[in-house]
Amino acid sequence: MNRLPRIPDPGPDDWAALLSEWGEPRFRAGQVFRWVAGRGVLDPQAMSDLSRDSRRGLSETFDTSEPDLTWSRDPGSETEKVLVRFADGDAVEAVLIMEGTRTTTCLSTQVGCPVGCRFCASGLLGLRRNLSRGEILDQFIVIRRRAAELGRRISNVVMMGMGEPLLNYEATLGALDVLNHPEGGGIGARHLTVSTIGLRKGIERLREEGRQYTLAISLHAPDDETRRRIVPFAGAMRVAELADAARAWLDGTGREVTFEYVLLEGVNAAPQHARQLASLLEGVQGTVNLI
Repeated sequence: MNRLPRIPDPGPDDWAALLSEWGEPRFRAGQVFRWVAGRGVLDPQAMSDLSRDSRRGLSETFDTSEPDLTWSRDPGSETEKVLVRFADGDAVEAVLIMEGTRTTTCLSTQVGCPVGCRFCASGLLGLRRNLSRGEILDQFIVIRRRAAELGRRISNVVMMGMGEPLLNYEATLGALDVLNHPEGGGIGARHLTVSTIGLRKGIERLREEGRQYTLAISLHAPDDETRRRIVPFAGAMRVAELADAARAWLDGTGREVTFEYVLLEGVNAAPQHARQLASLLEGVQGTVNLI
């Protein structure tokens, strides 16, 4: 099925190139980018400082519809979830987490997930497709609106919803770059996190490109045998390689890695696992987040 791209798909440079083809002045690109990425306005007819021709061109070129949303709230918590359904029927979930003054959103990068972590329901779907940059940003736009209704501002974004972000590298990093842009999401790089099971090429590319985004590695076990039971994905690095990757990350970026570790009783939460974890990460400057 042929689909129009989502209107948040273009970044600042893309808008400049596209609108120049339409014969629009250069400043128009900044106007459109601020409307879409900065204010979350998807309807071109509401972009009051654009020409009539610009609004018509945007409406004809892009899918400007609002996604269908289903909100839910975890009982007894300050966490809200939203199911974002796109025009083709595919849906992903995003999360709004409110803790004190900190407001975090977790965004999905794929419809379904190919990794199949044993504790995660996303893997039950398998992988349907990658999300576009615009579909990732759609989630942020609706979450940001909800946060504003609650009198809050998004302070942190984690690519940690459905999917493995580094298997959808271009769209994921493109979305982060928009969220980091001062006229887009306006969120500092160190408050933007990529959470991955540990894919060598993706981590190395992210390090070599010199972005200052935070890297979180879903470790979940201190040894390869246990980790394969929890994260049965052939492309994941071995635990010793992940420790080495964290050292290389610090050397290359000056940033520490966060290791995510979901405690599963009878699987990876015994005293010997703690000792193995301490041994594995000896000399690694980073943080272990026990979940």
